[in-house]
Amino acid sequence: MKKILLLLILVPFSVFANFYDGTVNFNDGTSKTGLIELPENPGVQSLKFKTDIKAKPESFSINDVKGFEITEKDAEPIKYVAMHIAKGAFFGPGEPKVDKKKSWLSIVKQGKITLYAAYVSSKPGMTMGSARASGWAAETFFYLGRPDKEYATLFWLYMEGSGGVFAINNYKVIKRLTKTHFENNCPALESFIDIDDFRKNGISRIVDLYDEHCGKN
Repeated sequence: MKKILLLLILVPFSVFANFYDGTVNFNDGTSKTGLIELPENPGVQSLKFKTDIKAKPESFSINDVKGFEITEKDAEPIKYVAMHIAKGAFFGPGEPKVDKKKSWLSIVKQGKITLYAAYVSSKPGMTMGSARASGWAAETFFYLGRPDKEYATLFWLYMEGSGGVFAINNYKVIKRLTKTHFENNCPALESFIDIDDFRKNGISRIVDLYDEHCGKN
C-alpha cells in the first residue's frame, strides 16, 4: 500500500511539471537515468525526460518505452510499464475490449498475476459526485495482468470520497468482481476474501490469495 500512497501523492504534482529522479527503460534494451515528469494521465502518449534540472526536456513516445522507475530519496521505488489495457462488463461475461493505444500503469504487486494502478485527477467541477467537494477529484483504476495476456484488464475503480477503500460496500463489489474475473480459472478465489484481511493488507492482497490458492492454474 506504500506504493499506492506515494503514487497518489506524486501524480497530482505532475500538473505543475515537476520532474522526479528515475530511469527510463526502452524496448531496445537501452536505458536513460535522469529526471522524469510523470504523465498527467495514463493515456498520455509520451514521456518527458531531462538529463539534469537545467537540461532541455526530451520527449519519448510511449511505443518506444518499456517502462520507467521513479526513485525518489527515502521512498520505495515506483515502477511503471507501458502496456495495453482492456475494459469489459464489470459483472457480466464476454471478452474485454482492448485499447489500441498503450497506457502508463504503475506496478502495485507482482506474483502469478500482477496488480496495476492508474491514477486520474481532474480540476474542480470536471467530475461528478462527492469527490468534487474536496477540490481535485481523484480516481484510481486497478488492473489485473496475467502471464498469458499482453494486456491488463480493468478490475476495480476506487473514487476519492466513496467512503474508504475497504468500506463494506467496496468490499462487496470486490468479491463480485473477483468472482467474475476468475470464474474460469479459479472460481473459489472469491471465497477467500475477508474484509478484515483486506482492510489490513489492501487491494494487493488479491495477488497473495491467487498465489496461495490458484498458483497451479
